Amino acid sequence: MTNVETHFDKWNKERIKRQFSELVSLSIPIILQRLGIMTLGIVDTAMVARYSTVEVGYQGIANSAIASTLIVATIGLLMGTMVLTSNAFGAKDYKKCGRIWRRSIPYSLAFGSVGFTICLFGEQILLFLGQTEDIARGGGEVLRVLSIGIPMTGLMLSSTFFLEGINRPLPGMIVMFVANILNVLLNWMFVWGNLGFEPHGVIGSAWATNIVRIFLAVSLILYILFKLDREKYGLLEKVDMSWITWKKQRHIGYAAGFTNTIEHFGFAALYVFAGFLGTISLGALTIAFTIFGVPFMICYGVAGATAVRVGIAFGRGDNHDMALAGICGLAFNGLICLPLMGILYFFPSTIANLFSEDAVLVAATIPLIALSVWMLFLDTAQTVVGNALRGAQDIWMPAVFYIISYSIIMIPLAYFLTFTLDHKTIGLIECIIFASFTSFVLLSTRFFYLTLYKKENHEK
Repeated sequence: MTNVETHFDKWNKERIKRQFSELVSLSIPIILQRLGIMTLGIVDTAMVARYSTVEVGYQGIANSAIASTLIVATIGLLMGTMVLTSNAFGAKDYKKCGRIWRRSIPYSLAFGSVGFTICLFGEQILLFLGQTEDIARGGGEVLRVLSIGIPMTGLMLSSTFFLEGINRPLPGMIVMFVANILNVLLNWMFVWGNLGFEPHGVIGSAWATNIVRIFLAVSLILYILFKLDREKYGLLEKVDMSWITWKKQRHIGYAAGFTNTIEHFGFAALYVFAGFLGTISLGALTIAFTIFGVPFMICYGVAGATAVRVGIAFGRGDNHDMALAGICGLAFNGLICLPLMGILYFFPSTIANLFSEDAVLVAATIPLIALSVWMLFLDTAQTVVGNALRGAQDIWMPAVFYIISYSIIMIPLAYFLTFTLDHKTIGLIECIIFASFTSFVLLSTRFFYLTLYKKENHEK
């Protein structure tokens, strides 16, 4: 009997139906929660872009070059919370789930404090990265305000990952829905100057972001403490915080944080290159990436659910179910991607005009949106597989693959396409497509080697 026949024999129709059904049920609230995160950024960008073409550039360089890099690193550093919580939940060790969350709270605050400090030196960092004095000054001012909300983001992520790890993603979705309504109101008040407030443009938007992040963190912590079964999860029990007792939780986070940071540094470098091309190019890339972020976050929800499903199967020691969870994640991601790709490909002009009335900025943005179709397909696929590997506690090999794809390959290729071949901003999208394809091939080969080939050889 061949390997393929063996797998299909073990993956009978009922098992496939169960795994896919559980993945979809878990994915939907996570997708909506992740989409809510992206919608916050869309509202910020749209309101600021309509207020000032120049200030949306400040917003883009501040968020993407520094603030988002810090948040993405924190997401990775806290990934151990989701992975180990789902592992413990799969093994029915519920008190361990609570201990994991309790340890993640001070951990997230520590990294949030580091992020707060870095943001205070945003202007100096942007000058060091070669930005003009005007862009560095404007971006630095935005970062000084955003610094306040960085620690709150860590608290929110710790609580979100814990709830998702115990198969309770719905509260995060509901709180995020309320946060989006609050964000629209605050931007309307602070950016444009309504209800008696003075118009503050991009700075007003940054203050709105801070308030929303505080709301998210406090709401989720209160839900966990007062709505979950505190005895079942040991939420009020004393937790051993000695460094050695939660080594694995940190090490998963180190690898995921390093991986996320490497990938995001690559994208941050693209913003730096866009800044070299001028304010219009920087604004166009900011809008294009913001638009791309909507379908990406939808698919990122699938990736998060895939990590949980793989993690639960890992907790049971079921390699075949781990592989099946990964395959179902890729299949579901593909089904979601196709209509989203169609929207980006056929309606780039309509979408770009929603963000700005500046004809020059819109014209520069349209081709970036159309080309991001292929970036969406490949980047989301590699994200799903990367999260599946995290669920399987594969720590450092994915990090190596991300270094190869998004540092060694993507950054030099971006410079070559953008400046040497004179593709300008288009080259910044082209390099992502190639890097994401490379990442997908490397990560998927690793995942199926670990869950299928390696397991079968061990059994033999």
